[in-house]
Amino acid sequence: MPRKIMVSLFLGIAMAAFGCSDRAPVAPEQTRSSSASIAQAGDGGGSQGPVAPAPNRSTDGPIQIEGETGPGALYRLSVPESWNGDLILYAHGYIDPPLQVALPSIDNIEELTRRFLDLGYAIAYSSYSENGYALKDGALRTHQLRSIFTSKFGKPRRVYLAGHSLGGIVIQMLAERFPDLYDGALPMSGVLGGTKLEVDYIANVRLLFDHYYGDEVLPGNVQELPPDVDPIQDIALPAIAAIQANPQGAFLISQIYQTRIAFQSPEELVGSIVQALVFHAIELDDFMGRTHGHPFFDNSGTVYAGALPQPLLDDLNARVARYESAPDAESVMRNYYEPTGDLNIPMLALHTCRDPLIPAFHEEAYRGRVKRPELFVCRMIDRYGHSIYTPDEVVAAFQDLVQWVEAGVKPSDQLCPSPAQ
Repeated sequence: MPRKIMVSLFLGIAMAAFGCSDRAPVAPEQTRSSSASIAQAGDGGGSQGPVAPAPNRSTDGPIQIEGETGPGALYRLSVPESWNGDLILYAHGYIDPPLQVALPSIDNIEELTRRFLDLGYAIAYSSYSENGYALKDGALRTHQLRSIFTSKFGKPRRVYLAGHSLGGIVIQMLAERFPDLYDGALPMSGVLGGTKLEVDYIANVRLLFDHYYGDEVLPGNVQELPPDVDPIQDIALPAIAAIQANPQGAFLISQIYQTRIAFQSPEELVGSIVQALVFHAIELDDFMGRTHGHPFFDNSGTVYAGALPQPLLDDLNARVARYESAPDAESVMRNYYEPTGDLNIPMLALHTCRDPLIPAFHEEAYRGRVKRPELFVCRMIDRYGHSIYTPDEVVAAFQDLVQWVEAGVKPSDQLCPSPAQ
């Protein structure tokens, strides 16, 4: 691996790491989702009814309604002039907690909306009542859209679920819990292996970085960070400098099973490690808030394994820092969400082969849980990056899902190429 890695590389890394939102930061506004569960919401109801204007159609264009439901969640419903009767409910990805709650403007949502409207589909999406890892609230708000839409336009013929990143596990949760209300699901770069698998991956990248590069390179540790840490100045740039000085440490991290990183170039390896470190810095307070400040990462019994000589693995297991989680924090992690594999509607999952934030092994993990494997298809795109798909790729995958639901034509799995030996 070259020892010289240009700092300009970080510009792309930072854009990807913070690419969950394109809105400018504003002063934090602390909001919390309501305590209502999805089960209490039933078919999208809830204690607070939706607030929306009467529908207005512009000349020769789609009907579009915007409104608010729950404590601060905003939604938009769009119906084409020649509606085919089917509805797509879309769930957005992770948005940095300090940003203002607003309708999503990420994941090519405007272009995808236009494309789906042109094909005759109605589409509805919502902000969540809060940002961050708001999985339960996101599932509730997305689930509510179905009844809000029905109250305005009548019951759809079929309802499809789609979502990027965090939105992928949002719609997975809905698909597993409410198969009678939804017809098919399209998660893209989703946390399909469960929140714990993702949290452990991000935490272990930080843990192993500290192990191989020393505790003095980055502030804090896996379980705590000093206040006002700057993810770029305090995390990303020092990490890049450390890897420049010792590329071997990055390679060792990539070979450990718990942090297995798919990459095709030194830049991709560095990008994946730095993005995981940056995301750890962004989401640590978010998760600590959800566990009431109790530690949620536990490697006290972890045996680190991987494609390294046994003496190196033995040394790692003997000297790596160990942490224990609190029992109540473990319960929170299970609630945020451990997939059951109880899938009863077709699901076509898109994922990039070299995803630096939500690795493609999430698809493998979920496939191992699915009780009816004939209902799960993976379409892996041989590309580096998180949740990076062209509108054509998304539309093609969705149309294949529709063919599967309506005509029983199951798409074929498309797997990642085997790594070079």
